[in-house]
Amino acid sequence: MNKQTKAMLASYARSAIAAVVAVYSTGNTNPDDLAKAAVAALIPVIMRWANPKDPAYGRGNSQS
Repeated sequence: MNKQTKAMLASYARSAIAAVVAVYSTGNTNPDDLAKAAVAALIPVIMRWANPKDPAYGRGNSQS
């Protein structure tokens, strides 16, 4: 696994944890809603990946 992939996975993990904790802290313990929060956490990661000018892991950035 290259550096760029590790950075993307770490970013997703941080986003997913924050999203799930936010939903859970509202008192919502429905597993479906917590899973939806984890899926929604993909949005910022995808947005960064889609940005070719993103220095960390934007498309076109070929860090190894």
